[in-house]
Amino acid sequence: MKLKPNVNVPDFLQAVQACVDEVFFITSEGDHLNLKSALSQFIFTAVIAGRLQNLEGCITAQNPQDESLLSQYCI
Repeated sequence: MKLKPNVNVPDFLQAVQACVDEVFFITSEGDHLNLKSALSQFIFTAVIAGRLQNLEGCITAQNPQDESLLSQYCI
């Protein structure tokens, strides 16, 4: 799943915390950020604030039910 261009980051991260299993942001370079980790959330937020229009990567959830929680933030 890819994030919508104008995603509300605090709401998205709150939805991530509501997920049962892990949620990852995988960069185009192959790096995995576990979005349930505070450090990874900080890095993700800094990246998104700096270049949301050119953000490349995807969101993956380990649990298919978690994907439904995140679907409103993704395209």
